[in-house]
Amino acid sequence: MRRESAAARQFDLLVSKQNGYYYHPFLRQQPAGPQAQSFALRTLSELGRDPKTSVASARVESLRGGALETSSLWGRDWMIPLWRAGAGKALGAGDAADVNRLRAKGGWYVDSALGDDSDAARLGATWAALEVLDALGRVDDLPAADRAATVSWLRSQARKVRALDEGSALARSLHFLHEPVPGTLTRIAAPRTDDFADLAPDARATRLDDTYSYALIQQAARKRPAVSRQVWEPVLRDGAATLPYEQLYELVHVLKAAGSPKSVFAPVLKRLDGDRLDDGTVRDPDAYIGDPDASLFVQRLRALAGWSRKDPGLLAALEREEKSDDVSQEGAERLSRAALRKVTAGGGTGERTRQLCADPRVLPTTVTERNATQWQRTTLNCADAGASVAVPKIATWSPDTPERVVAAATVAVGLADGGRRDNIPSWITADALKPWAQNPDRFTSVYTYALVVRAYSLLGGALDASLREALGRGITPYGGCPGLPGLYQVGGGDSACDLKTTWAVWTLDRQLHGAMGWLPAPKNGK
Repeated sequence: MRRESAAARQFDLLVSKQNGYYYHPFLRQQPAGPQAQSFALRTLSELGRDPKTSVASARVESLRGGALETSSLWGRDWMIPLWRAGAGKALGAGDAADVNRLRAKGGWYVDSALGDDSDAARLGATWAALEVLDALGRVDDLPAADRAATVSWLRSQARKVRALDEGSALARSLHFLHEPVPGTLTRIAAPRTDDFADLAPDARATRLDDTYSYALIQQAARKRPAVSRQVWEPVLRDGAATLPYEQLYELVHVLKAAGSPKSVFAPVLKRLDGDRLDDGTVRDPDAYIGDPDASLFVQRLRALAGWSRKDPGLLAALEREEKSDDVSQEGAERLSRAALRKVTAGGGTGERTRQLCADPRVLPTTVTERNATQWQRTTLNCADAGASVAVPKIATWSPDTPERVVAAATVAVGLADGGRRDNIPSWITADALKPWAQNPDRFTSVYTYALVVRAYSLLGGALDASLREALGRGITPYGGCPGLPGLYQVGGGDSACDLKTTWAVWTLDRQLHGAMGWLPAPKNGK
């Protein structure tokens, strides 16, 4: 079995845990959702860090809006770590009043968005409400009668046998109100661990939840939880790099409460430091959704580098989507899936795929500067799917602006990639493209600049000293992202890596016979 190089394995980082497709790497520049964000920042605080953020106000408002849409109480609770990290708009002066409006006469709080008014839901909502009020320093502002009603209701709940998660919500609520935690709660034994190795993954997650709840109860009563470090420390060691943020936080909290040394938590800090974005928020790769488009570009890059395109996981993802009830039947999406199957599994080209590549609703029959990009991308998909395409009617325009130059270059590249290089219109010439190829600063992205240079080279433009210098300025500095050293950044102020941009750069380098060294080096120099 041939072992893949580290460069070939970098794409493993982009496999979506949601659907098994590859996802676009620019997603890694997007922050986690509000709930995951909350647990990641809480974990950093738990480990003695003082996380700070410079996240833009618009992004904070987006996170807050999504959180409150999910739950008006827990959504605000999720905002606490972001607010403490310096995002002032995560919580505001009006939040305390909004929370207290959700208080029932009986003393508990109700979050109608959760659609549940059971005692268990009331306990959870009350815990969230009091945690928000405590963070804002407003618990002591509760009117005496309201506070007394809440305490009375909580004490009545403590007289019943409770599941551990309900007991922890009850204990935490009493803690925020400076009330003692009844012995009926603290006498609950820690969840067993002797059978942990035999549990299925879902049962292990439940056992962690229960152990976390047990620890919260004991801490609320100012007691040290009696949990097994011998069991949970290896769980953290093995899962530090992969556990969802919520489980990671629960495990860290349990082990901190149990007295584990700092060295135990080093892998957690390494992961969180690696997942932090420039603005202090964290990314959440577990949530990224892949798609056939990104997966096709991964396969194109593998082909350019001479790596294997055998990918059972990718084929499984494709089959799952095609068997699902909500799979898109739009022509472009069907073609994309057909191309992905062809380049991954081989085989013939079906009649339906040929029909798609002859359908003017999918592949334009007349190319203008407005639809050149759509036509070129669709032509590339048809080529991958093994379907030939007709030469389109091509309009004429003057390549005298960056946008028009890019459109002309797109036509030339699309014809070449579709096996129609001889049909490049006579008005698209190397002379017309030369001043643009030598001036990367005129373009807003690495992709568009690389496309222009590709067209210039296809039409006979020489790789002279002037062009080498321009390429050194316009492309070489944009190589690499964390964990993705072989990929290229979008450019134009966007430091995210991009599969399409990398395809343009690698294809250009291959066209230049490897002169710029952008393509990954073959194994053993071959």
